[in-house]
Amino acid sequence: METIISTIVIIACTYFFTRRKVKPIEQETDSGTQPEASADILQEEKQEEPPHTKDLCIELLKQLNCEVFVSEEEENRLDFTYQGEHFIIDATNESFFINIWDPGWYVVPLDDLEQMSNVRKAVNTINNYSGTTIVYYIEEEGQKFILHSKRQCILPKDLPHVKEYLRALLDDFFAVQKWLSKEIETQNKEN
Repeated sequence: METIISTIVIIACTYFFTRRKVKPIEQETDSGTQPEASADILQEEKQEEPPHTKDLCIELLKQLNCEVFVSEEEENRLDFTYQGEHFIIDATNESFFINIWDPGWYVVPLDDLEQMSNVRKAVNTINNYSGTTIVYYIEEEGQKFILHSKRQCILPKDLPHVKEYLRALLDDFFAVQKWLSKEIETQNKEN
């Protein structure tokens, strides 16, 4: 009896797995048409050329009336001012990914423990809901608790309205700063 059940299971598994492998191939040959094949070839050609993201960033920032400086020490670092705020973008021409930084925009003295605690609670709340995250750095030398904002995203050149997309990303940094102020106010009232 066990031999019969084992044989049936082996035959069923063999049928299932061979049928599973054959089915996608059959679907490809049935639905494969010439225009779709041409579109696939064009897509592959697009993917072969580098994204030129750094060059795109420089061009878009200039369109947003920002003066852009390429760091001498780090060639993939772009420094610029947007709406009076200093920003940094780390971008290469080999990747679609960029990192946007808004460094050192909020400082709390290390000896103000209550305010530091309130700021940390506010930061944790915001980071749970925002695409732009807030990170902090403790500067021992100056006895400061310093906040920075960061966002990692993609910046493909063929994205529709790419300039407006970058502007929205940068504007989100200001929204996060306002949100932090409101959260800190809330924390201060609760204490």
